[in-house]
Amino acid sequence: MRKLQSKNINTPEYWDKHQTALDFGLRQKEYERLRLGNSVIELGCGLSPFLLRSMANVKVGLDFSPRTCEHAAKIYPSVVYVVGDALRTPFPDRSFDTVVAGELIEHVDDPQALIQEMKRIARKRIIVSTPRLEFEDPEHVWEITLQDLKEMMGGPSHKIDSERFPGRSYYFAYANV
Repeated sequence: MRKLQSKNINTPEYWDKHQTALDFGLRQKEYERLRLGNSVIELGCGLSPFLLRSMANVKVGLDFSPRTCEHAAKIYPSVVYVVGDALRTPFPDRSFDTVVAGELIEHVDDPQALIQEMKRIARKRIIVSTPRLEFEDPEHVWEITLQDLKEMMGGPSHKIDSERFPGRSYYFAYANV
């Protein structure tokens, strides 16, 4: 794992001004093929439609951008959105069957702390995805390889190539808790 940025620009204020567009990306397809259980939370959810498409009865999105949570709640009213820090969530231990962090781990100051928090609030499984580094993005604090993910998660990992964006690929890793 290689640190790319000495200063992390990823703050709630930054993301309130740089609200992401709807993500119809590859990770959505990957997550949808999994049985996620009765309850699922996506940390760093942004405006992801993943939760809406999930068959879980309890769907929670956590993002530290108040503007993003407010906007997402209008688009996806069946999902509960919570403003909060993915490294220190407000949830008790073992709150969700599945905890997902899609394209978040490369943005946080402490990737291992994110995984530990995910394991703390998960009952069954955690899922992490990150893009393969194609270019230096000032929002990415870390370059995380497939091997890095496998070692941090302690479970299976694999790479998926994007059909929509030639040359782009994503790394996925899973761990049962």
